[in-house]
Amino acid sequence: MKALVKNNFIFIFSCIALLSTFNCLSQTYPNKQPVRVIVPFAAGGPNDVVARVLVKSLTLSTDQSFVVDVRPGAGGIIGTDLVAKSNPDGYTLGIASGPFAMNPALHKSMPYDIFKDFVPITEVAESPMILMVPTSSPFNSLKDVINYAKQNPNKLTYGSGGIGSTPHLTTELVSNEAGIKLLHIPYKGGGESIKGLMGGEIDILIDSITSSYGAISSGRIKVIGVSQISRLTSMPDVPTFDESGLPKFTTSHWIGVVAPAKTPPAIIKYLQQQISSALQSQDLRQSFMQLGASPIGDSSENFKKFIATEAARWQKIVEYAKIKTE
Repeated sequence: MKALVKNNFIFIFSCIALLSTFNCLSQTYPNKQPVRVIVPFAAGGPNDVVARVLVKSLTLSTDQSFVVDVRPGAGGIIGTDLVAKSNPDGYTLGIASGPFAMNPALHKSMPYDIFKDFVPITEVAESPMILMVPTSSPFNSLKDVINYAKQNPNKLTYGSGGIGSTPHLTTELVSNEAGIKLLHIPYKGGGESIKGLMGGEIDILIDSITSSYGAISSGRIKVIGVSQISRLTSMPDVPTFDESGLPKFTTSHWIGVVAPAKTPPAIIKYLQQQISSALQSQDLRQSFMQLGASPIGDSSENFKKFIATEAARWQKIVEYAKIKTE
């Protein structure tokens, strides 16, 4: 009986000590150098733009300095690897997006494991992928594209920012679902693919609305499809993929925040709460709306499950399309 009481006392004491440690961490973090948020893609892209809006809001709401550190290269692998190998103290975070879940399927060997070397904090935002064509194109919906492609396999060309990029894999996903064959024309970056579309070098382009916002206003391209269940309020005349022959089809350009593995749970919880709170800010929501993005702010566990679902989805598409990047 004495042994049982002693064991219970030790267990309760341990729990109190652990809780005190977590409370102490949450009260003292962050309290030193700026929190660095690594963006593993080029400056000016959607990941960078969203990250800068977020860190500005976090700096104001926490009275601590959050800064963006752009580290592009290798389809996001270089910057992401830097996050994985950083001290798990909450002072180095990473921006994760589609390629975070896609790269393991695209590369035979990776310098990190997306499930073992990171702790997902929260998904920050999503923006729908849109189907675009030159203004002079006879296509007015995804249904038009599908019908033509079925009668003319591999004649329609589509662009992307490179082999293994989000637009590349997304278009292959559409091709798989629709049962069509398209010809891929990779460019050296998303901006170049949009220029190629405006110049009539390619027939179609599927990219995020955030990446394409500026080009849409140029008058040289038209949007003929959106990859979410409901139509965009900003483009009410544009049919969804669901309406155009791909029932319940959805995909998006998503952006979230991750930390190195072994980052204390109290810090993860603090960051999740602060980011979610920041996403409720009217100014931030307005900034996201102008980018065509919707704020999310879910739990760490939900974001973890989302990443796993995305990784499995893109693994199937890479195998289906026989995509090789090396």
